[in-house]
Amino acid sequence: MSDAPAGAARITELRAAVDRLDQRIVELLAVRTRVVRELTAHKSDEAAVRSPDRVRQVLDRVAELAGRHGMPPEVAVATYRTLIEELTRMQLDMLADRRAAGTAPAAPAAPERR
Repeated sequence: MSDAPAGAARITELRAAVDRLDQRIVELLAVRTRVVRELTAHKSDEAAVRSPDRVRQVLDRVAELAGRHGMPPEVAVATYRTLIEELTRMQLDMLADRRAAGTAPAAPAAPERR
């Protein structure tokens, strides 16, 4: 069991590395959230917020990036699904608040039926 102290020291070292990475990840997520908040200012309805085609693009891209960097794509996709769900909720709340205040952009007009 002579490796036990070395193993414990390595665990401590790696946990500190994870903590430093978490700091960077949260900083980047905060930047991403600010961009999404600004983007939401230009959306006028729930369909624009939910944007399933865009969600699919993001998830496909994240899966590809994860694979390229040696990360299991399913972990990256699951993480981004949660992120997208939460940011979608935030955007819908923002849109509802703007509508209640009368400051939401007008929704696009429905096409005329002939």
